[in-house]
Amino acid sequence: MMHRHRQRVVMVGPSLAAPGGMSSVAQVYRDAGLFERWSVHYLSSYLRPGLMNQLRTAPLAWLRLLAWLVLGQVRLVHVNSASRGSCWRKSLFCGLAWCFRVPYVFHVHSGEFAEFYHSECASMARAWVRWVLRHAASVVVLTPSWLDAIRTIEPGARVRVIVNPVALPNRAKVPTEPATRVLFLGRLREKKGVFDLLRALPLVLARCPGLRVCIAGDGDLDGVRRLADELGVTPAVELPGWIDGPDKDNALLAADVLVLPSYFEGLPVCVLEAMAVGVPVVATRVGGIPFALDDGRCGELVTPGDVTGLSAALLRMLTSPDRRRSLAAAARARAEDLFAPRPVVAAVEQLWQECSVADHEGKMSMNERERP
Repeated sequence: MMHRHRQRVVMVGPSLAAPGGMSSVAQVYRDAGLFERWSVHYLSSYLRPGLMNQLRTAPLAWLRLLAWLVLGQVRLVHVNSASRGSCWRKSLFCGLAWCFRVPYVFHVHSGEFAEFYHSECASMARAWVRWVLRHAASVVVLTPSWLDAIRTIEPGARVRVIVNPVALPNRAKVPTEPATRVLFLGRLREKKGVFDLLRALPLVLARCPGLRVCIAGDGDLDGVRRLADELGVTPAVELPGWIDGPDKDNALLAADVLVLPSYFEGLPVCVLEAMAVGVPVVATRVGGIPFALDDGRCGELVTPGDVTGLSAALLRMLTSPDRRRSLAAAARARAEDLFAPRPVVAAVEQLWQECSVADHEGKMSMNERERP
């Protein structure tokens, strides 16, 4: 067995180059020095869409973890999971860690996790999900409202709240007048509300004819184009595809409003990024969004699927410079207080330390019981 100081923390999640919130969070962890301080080896279990890609990537990652566990090189496994296929893939890493008596953290990022469990899982699948939650050294959720949801699924789960971190630029952007650009960041699918956004645009463009709406993301680009044509809003819509890195930074800096009319969310990174930059947000009252926006004190909240309400909220934001400035300032202050990398990463480190100590004490106690 290798000495503990040579053991590593293994973090499992989608590739750091993959699009999405889980990758963005892991990148902030890495950039804040967490990986270096804890000898973290990041194990990519997902690279890109496609069944063959997934069938190649996840098993190879599982075998690498198995080899490290056999060699005694792992002190803790931290698994980042969404729902559905992500949950099934990641749960196998949890089961493997448990077989080697290595503690694991199950970090739930999906706002659909409870819905997935209650509506889509058969009895055997539910039993396996409960087992994974119950045997985790800790289950991490993103907002306080998720505590009861996870405990309802598995009362024996040890649940802790750790919010998503977001990198904070040195200064927030200065709002410009008039407001001419709205930004959407995310997968182009019904559950993200992108089609509701398109349906809301005719009323908005009637009052703000010079408005440009950047809908940045991958997914159903053809469906978005078709609906934009049907609604007659194509001249106002930009579809650059998925953007990341400097392109995303520039899009946020150019935006006057970020809009995210989702039906399900965890704690969406794009909302936190807009808050950090000083871009006011219009979003739906789902998942962790009300927590992020302090129940509307840091942004406009609307009901999912309420196209008229979405139009009205966008118009209030676009036509009221004072409101945009005040909400952006409040959002930036909240991002500094709650979502800055340093306190969030410190919470992760405290959790890992507690899991490591508890594991060490548990093994010591077991060894004492086994002595003749």
